[in-house]
Amino acid sequence: MIIRPAKKDEVKKLQKLNASVFEEDNPEYDADLKPGWGLSEDGKKHFTDLLNEPQNCCFVAEDNRKMVGYISAKPKHFDYRKSKYIEIDNLGVIAEYRKQGIGRSLMDECLKWAKNKGYQKIFLVCFSKNKNALEFYKSYGFSDIYASLERDI
Repeated sequence: MIIRPAKKDEVKKLQKLNASVFEEDNPEYDADLKPGWGLSEDGKKHFTDLLNEPQNCCFVAEDNRKMVGYISAKPKHFDYRKSKYIEIDNLGVIAEYRKQGIGRSLMDECLKWAKNKGYQKIFLVCFSKNKNALEFYKSYGFSDIYASLERDI
């Protein structure tokens, strides 16, 4: 297993990986998610922008040249907070590769990158119903700071 930076010409591969990693998320965690978003034009734009902005990071995990997971992060600005933040935009591993330490390896690489860039805190948003992800993040030292709520109008 290797962890490496994603390349600018890997947008389509990242779109497919995103679809594989998050296919079970809709509607279990959020019925309002757009099915197939990762493979859409919006998904293509997201990954193109992600890979073309030098202040962003994206690392992939490969097993025998097959992408099996990825993490992406972008600067996050809070007018009302004093630290320099990076936000994990996505972290995922395809189902058959989970529970093998790949998520931890991706997180380690992202944290190392962020520290080298001068970031002081890392922020992320996670579905409240995704118990496995919440457990993973809390085991990594993340703590609750917000509760996001929504309702239909």
